[in-house]
Formats: sequence, structure tokens, C-alpha cells
Amino acid sequence: MTMKVSQGLEFPVVALPGVGHMPAAGEDQKDAARVLYVAATRATHQLLITVSGNSGFGQRLEM
Repeated sequence: MTMKVSQGLEFPVVALPGVGHMPAAGEDQKDAARVLYVAATRATHQLLITVSGNSGFGQRLEM
């Protein structure tokens, strides 16, 4: 399922792989951050985020 489709749903475990590649080329950074927030808040018990790449999102999450 895509992050955009997950709005309004909840899951016990949510995995968000490859956040270091966000935002995609041509995608607005604020819109990408909003979509990431929506996806992350779908988790009710456990959230797993993996970071690879060197985007601004990935660098902020590694701190």
C-alpha cells in the first residue's frame, strides 16, 4: 500500500523503507513530509523506518 492511500487507516505495525530517498524528484518537500507524517501515524504499536540515501529527510531522521 502506498503512503498516500494509508490515510484514515490504522495498523499494529507499519514499516516505511527507504525514507532517505524522499522526496522524489520533482516532489514538493512539504507535501512529502506531510505524507510521511500520515504514514508514520498509522502505526498503533510499532513503527519501523529504514533510511538509505542522502536526502534531507534521511539526514534529519539519523540525528
